[in-house]
Amino acid sequence: MSSDKDKMLSGQWYNPNADDLLNERTITRTRLQKHNLTIASDFAGRDAQIRQICGQVSENVHIEQPFWCDYGYNIEIGANFTSSFGLTILDGAKVTIGKNVNIGPNCNIYTTTLPKDIERRSQGLRQSLPITIGDNVWIGGNVTIMPGVSIGQNAIIGAGSVVLDNVPSNTTWAGVPAESLSNSYEDIWAIIFNISRFLLENPSSKLGTAILQRKYSIGYSKASLVLDTMCEHKIARRDEKTKTYQLTIKSLSQIKVPDDVNLDPDMIKFEEPKNSLAYDAAREMIKSNMSHVTTGYLQRHFKIGFGRAASVIDEMMSYGLVGEDPEKNNKGHALLIKTEKELDEIIAKNKK
Repeated sequence: MSSDKDKMLSGQWYNPNADDLLNERTITRTRLQKHNLTIASDFAGRDAQIRQICGQVSENVHIEQPFWCDYGYNIEIGANFTSSFGLTILDGAKVTIGKNVNIGPNCNIYTTTLPKDIERRSQGLRQSLPITIGDNVWIGGNVTIMPGVSIGQNAIIGAGSVVLDNVPSNTTWAGVPAESLSNSYEDIWAIIFNISRFLLENPSSKLGTAILQRKYSIGYSKASLVLDTMCEHKIARRDEKTKTYQLTIKSLSQIKVPDDVNLDPDMIKFEEPKNSLAYDAAREMIKSNMSHVTTGYLQRHFKIGFGRAASVIDEMMSYGLVGEDPEKNNKGHALLIKTEKELDEIIAKNKK
């Protein structure tokens, strides 16, 4: 029978108050109390204590006091690491931090979560999922990183954010929950062009945050910003009686992008690409056992802009490859086929 420690380290539900785990946390707490009370000028002593507490620590690691963690041995820290006051790491699972990482004050890294069902929660069970922070990441103050999250290299997390989803490399995220801010104005205007085109072609469709969230795999705050921008630039208007939005333009040529928005022309081109990615994307999803496709996945995997990615999803929908998620969980569009054989049949049918 697996011990609760084995269950914890393997991502299963476990009892955190099992004798061995309770004893390990007590030992770590004692070491942390000593570290946090060590005189600030004793750099060598503090460094030695951190190396005793944590599982693996590279050179030039500086952690301001106070610092708290559960076990310590699950924490791996790369070179040139700096964290400000009040860092807390609940390391029931592995926490891997790359090199050249900077963390602001009062940040929390939680690998541990509780069950959603009351029966197991009342039993005191926990689950711990690993967290990875890549090289050259900057995390602002008062950020909370939740279980199972991976943050890619060179990413920036804005102060006060709660990170629930994986953060791609070379992006900036912020908010509660955190959302991508990278190329935010360009993305917003690309969405405006795409949703305007869709509504002009489908006048019976309603404009609101819900369709923007589902269609473009974005969060509520970004969807609201799109609508506010459309109203500000007289592309759409809000009917206060019905609380709905309607287009006020008759063609895309009426959309005027502000001079300070450097929008890539490829993001708003809607002609059919010569080499369609719709079938390629569906095939990659089948091979990778993916159930949903998002614009973000297409952008990262095929190195294309947002506008092209949105057009590919529209094309996939027209071919019957994907459809809107019936659960409306904003994870993108659901794949409607399961095998490459089904895909080949659709390709052959559309060539006729």
